Amino acid sequence: MTIELLTLNEALSESQAKGLVEELYQTDAREFWHRSIAVLQQFVRQSQLNGLLLSHYPYILANPVFLQADLQTWVFTASKSSLFPRGNLPLGDTQIVQIAKSDKLQHEWFCILVTEAFSILITSSPKTHSCAWTLHPEAIQVAIATLSVRLKRSEQLKLLQNKLQQFPLVIPDYRIMSRFGAILMAQSSMHQELPIPEIQEVDIIKAITHEVRTPLTTIRMLVRSLKRRKDITTEVKARLEQVDAECTEQIERFNLIFEAAELDNYPIVLEATKIENILSGGFLRWQEQAVRRQISLEMILPTEIATISSNSLLLSQVLNGLFDRLIRSFPPDSHIQLVLTSAGEYLKLQFQSQVMRHGGADFPLLKAVGQWLMLQPETGTLSLSLPTTKTLLKALGGKLTVRMHSTSAAYDGEILTIFLPFN
Repeated sequence: MTIELLTLNEALSESQAKGLVEELYQTDAREFWHRSIAVLQQFVRQSQLNGLLLSHYPYILANPVFLQADLQTWVFTASKSSLFPRGNLPLGDTQIVQIAKSDKLQHEWFCILVTEAFSILITSSPKTHSCAWTLHPEAIQVAIATLSVRLKRSEQLKLLQNKLQQFPLVIPDYRIMSRFGAILMAQSSMHQELPIPEIQEVDIIKAITHEVRTPLTTIRMLVRSLKRRKDITTEVKARLEQVDAECTEQIERFNLIFEAAELDNYPIVLEATKIENILSGGFLRWQEQAVRRQISLEMILPTEIATISSNSLLLSQVLNGLFDRLIRSFPPDSHIQLVLTSAGEYLKLQFQSQVMRHGGADFPLLKAVGQWLMLQPETGTLSLSLPTTKTLLKALGGKLTVRMHSTSAAYDGEILTIFLPFN
């Protein structure tokens, strides 16, 4: 008979009813999780702590923390390879607890730190959309017992029991509790620009991009095969060129959205990149898009451009997506100027827009769709939100700023500035 194991959130329900666990409900509870872990890292850095750490992730605390602390680490994972410790993690004092892939525990984020002076539990559950934390030994004991039943190896169970006897759970000094709470409330959000989205939203985005890209790629392939035929008229070929261009534009738009959704899964490899190669190819395309929307475009480049450190493919996609969003954000007869200059250790790429309001032209409406996407209802066009674009550029070693120009200036619309590091 198979006994269904409780998750930490389920096991702590009674402790929550007793008021031993503080729980925060919000749409982006994972943001509170990151703030709590940041505060915990401050505690560990400022004290020479001994004890044990139980978590779903071996790098829950930064490497410098392990260099000055004597913590036995217990990692509960369904993975057989990717989460094994490396780098500065103390290999000899790390225990890997294998859990079943069907175990609901693998969907929870949790961190239990047990030391001589205090113990703390922080957990985040996608099921309840909440983040909970406690310093009370009764609740922490329940959580540890819930994890202990997953230990199948007798030597591991004995080792954990011995370690817990060495570091018994105690009610911490009131100064520790008040200090933790004060720092937690004062801690600025680590994900203020882009809170980590719920996994359901990421799955939806991946599904949409797949369902859109696959048929469009097939259509484009068929169109290109038709263009090679010699029996089609010039007018038909021109129409096929338009279909090809539209398919390519949509495919690349959804490729960029997919790259954003996959950002946490694959590292971005940076390399020496010639920005002029990206801009020369991109400018012709951007000019065609601008002409279709009756927007004028000019580009001002220096005579010499140093090599930057970036990823040429992803940077090209980001710039295409950013410009696509930009031209769709302004009414006809607007003007966009692209200026490239140096700014210390960075290459400065700036889009300045001048909005001509002749005839009372309205700005096209853009609506947020979740945390990741923007929708233009008039055309049904999806694009990445600026916070998501900022995150992508940050992964490329750069940054993005957005501001509005003074209305008295020559360029009085939105100004987007991208900073990319020189190689």
